[in-house]
Amino acid sequence: MPPEYGALYPSEGDTGADAPAGYITMWADFFGDCNLRLPLTVLVAEVLEWYKIHISQLSPFGMIRIRNFETFRALGMEPAVGDF
Repeated sequence: MPPEYGALYPSEGDTGADAPAGYITMWADFFGDCNLRLPLTVLVAEVLEWYKIHISQLSPFGMIRIRNFETFRALGMEPAVGDF
C-alpha cells in the first residue's frame, strides 16, 4: 500500500474491531484476488450506497462480484448499479 494512503496494519491478535478511530478495516484480499484499486470506482461506491453497507461489511466474494460486473466496460457498456 503506498505510504500516502497512511495505511496501518494490524498486530497479531488484532481484529477488525481494533481499528483506530478514523480508520476502517478492509480485507487484504480486496487488493490482490479482487483487483480493487484506490480510489474506488464509481460503481463500487454506488453499490455500497445502494445496499447501505460499509466496505468493511463486504466479503472478498462480494467484492469479486462487483469487480467482475465492471468488466462490462470491456464490451463497451457502462455498468450501472441499477443493473447490478
